[in-house]
Amino acid sequence: MPIKHLFRPFTQGLMACLLLTLGSGTLAQGYPVKPIRMVVPWPPGTPADVSGRIVAEKLSGGLGQPIVVDNKPGAAGTIGMADALRQPADGYTLYLLSSASLVAPLLFPAQPLPFHQLEPVGHLAWSYNVLVAPVSSALKGPSDIVQTAKAKPGSLSFASGGNGTPAHLAGELFKQQTGTVTTHVPYNQFGLAIGDLIADRTNFMFLTASAAIPQINGGKLKPMAVTGAKRLPALKDVPTMAEQGFGDFVLRSFDGMMVKTGTPKEVVERLNTELNKALSLPDVRERLAALALETEPMSSTQFGAVIAAETEKWQRIGRAAQIKAD
Repeated sequence: MPIKHLFRPFTQGLMACLLLTLGSGTLAQGYPVKPIRMVVPWPPGTPADVSGRIVAEKLSGGLGQPIVVDNKPGAAGTIGMADALRQPADGYTLYLLSSASLVAPLLFPAQPLPFHQLEPVGHLAWSYNVLVAPVSSALKGPSDIVQTAKAKPGSLSFASGGNGTPAHLAGELFKQQTGTVTTHVPYNQFGLAIGDLIADRTNFMFLTASAAIPQINGGKLKPMAVTGAKRLPALKDVPTMAEQGFGDFVLRSFDGMMVKTGTPKEVVERLNTELNKALSLPDVRERLAALALETEPMSSTQFGAVIAAETEKWQRIGRAAQIKAD
């Protein structure tokens, strides 16, 4: 066989790799050239959906292409995750990751969850919970809950939008830190949990601040504490848990954007840059602040470190509570 024929497969392979590299660079340089889809793994109107839409609107302007929000709720965000991972790693499908998805491996231990197939783009916002009770309740603060729960173990119940949600894990953390016994009542619809709390069918709830504020302002729920390290600007008169003697009780949740692993680095960097620009716009900050959401622009690497730390924290709470799927 002539020597030139021996080198032909190598030359063909080299040319294929070169074309692939050039194609990836071309993709990154021209990105984006078509609409982008953002998969939100929660129902419309939920806090993550609302904040995601606010940011997507401005991010779309920076990128010069529309961002279409596609709600794919269910199974702690993993249904939407699976949908996003079926798409190419080209930056045209974004996935909104929330803290509530971090405990999915505990809820579905027999189901392999492909978190490793996602990589961070950037942080969107921090959210906090408000400890609330019906306006007619005799409970005035977290100390009253502890006193009542210890006097009559199991007599108090707390609501959530489902097992593994921040409201559920906040309630479990409260039980763990105070040594109390209260009954968790999960709902498959967020609105039903709030409705039954207002109707005094459950006793308290660590409700997401963005959902709690309208109910508090409308006189339908009574605020007792916030779970942040400091008071929320939208609820300046409501003390933190720490101010009321629960110094170790600081809990927050995050939302952030992800893409499929293998997305060109230049695309991830462009998305991160435009996301942080959008978060820095005064009207975006004001709209998010009105929902008690705290923005903190980060690099993709910094957001990856946040995900790792938050995963360890939320899963530690979940394991101690032995949480299971609804």
